[in-house]
Amino acid sequence: MNTTELPVRPDVAAFVTRVRELLVDLSDEDRLELTEGLEADLTDQVAEHGAGALDDPEAYASELRTAAGFEPVARRRVRRGRPMSASEVLDDVRARWEALVAHPRVAPGWRVLVALRPAWWVLRAWAAAVVLARLVPGWHPYGLTWLPGVHAAVGLGLLAACIVGSALVGLGRVWPGSASSVLARTTLLLLNLAAVIAVPVINGQLDRLSWDRYSQGYNEARWLGNSEGLVNRGRQVCNIAAYDADGQPLIGVQLFDQAGRPLDVRCWDQRATKVPWVLGDVTRWNVFPLGERDRPARTERRREDLTSAAFPTTDRATAPEVTSPLVPEPAEREQTSARDGGTKGGAKAGAKDGTDDSRRNGRDVSRR
Repeated sequence: MNTTELPVRPDVAAFVTRVRELLVDLSDEDRLELTEGLEADLTDQVAEHGAGALDDPEAYASELRTAAGFEPVARRRVRRGRPMSASEVLDDVRARWEALVAHPRVAPGWRVLVALRPAWWVLRAWAAAVVLARLVPGWHPYGLTWLPGVHAAVGLGLLAACIVGSALVGLGRVWPGSASSVLARTTLLLLNLAAVIAVPVINGQLDRLSWDRYSQGYNEARWLGNSEGLVNRGRQVCNIAAYDADGQPLIGVQLFDQAGRPLDVRCWDQRATKVPWVLGDVTRWNVFPLGERDRPARTERRREDLTSAAFPTTDRATAPEVTSPLVPEPAEREQTSARDGGTKGGAKAGAKDGTDDSRRNGRDVSRR
């Protein structure tokens, strides 16, 4: 009787090889007993039921171990030898990681992530740009929504520089340098982990900052009220420069409207950019000119600092001299004053003469 053995399929051979790797902790005799004839059995099953007959090799090996009375999973042997150096530890971690992402179930997803690496470089650069912008002197919560604290041009330049640096690091052009540089490799690993943690933290802080800006704007809008303020040629008036009739600038001019109400120029962000006059402990916004700050003061503590505040410099140092028909000329004022003085003198003299006459008449009546 002649028997013909079926050729071993490649998928069956790979399956059996993986099962034997999972039984490596057993002795050669036990391993041979459990896997002897396994190729032929699996080949027959695949021939009858198709490739779906091959189950998970880990589960299959676990069933074999349990049926033979061994533990379902092999225990890892503890290596006893010299301690590994830092470079060897990093190499071992990298090897384990590459083995993990090479697993058939992980490899497809990892290939997608590898294709998205440039997006991670940009995200990592953005996190670094936010941290650097926070370290810039004079940081304030206003600016670009996703990169506050600096001017828009500075923020864009900072982000571009970080993106270039992050891409060069990702390509291995500038850092971490040689493969033997343990410090550089460790630092890069820690920075990547810090960036992964920082991205959600920064996002939460930006959301809170955006809400604070909205709340502050809402409160300032309520403070401004429904009044439009003073408008000149379609634009709001935020400050007033006053001059007298001789064209000389005035400071501390109090202005009121026709109903005697204080003239209050209401502009957006007035409290943050202007320094009002005070009457005791009450601020007065109808006294001009108003002092102005170099940078907006968003908090009460910053408003107390007046080192950068000053009265604005107007376009003209003086204004033309003006006159009004309601205001008399100097000569007319002198003549009017002289006439008023003469009239008052005559009245006084007449009153005195009248008094003397009455006195004389009184004496004459008493004599009679």
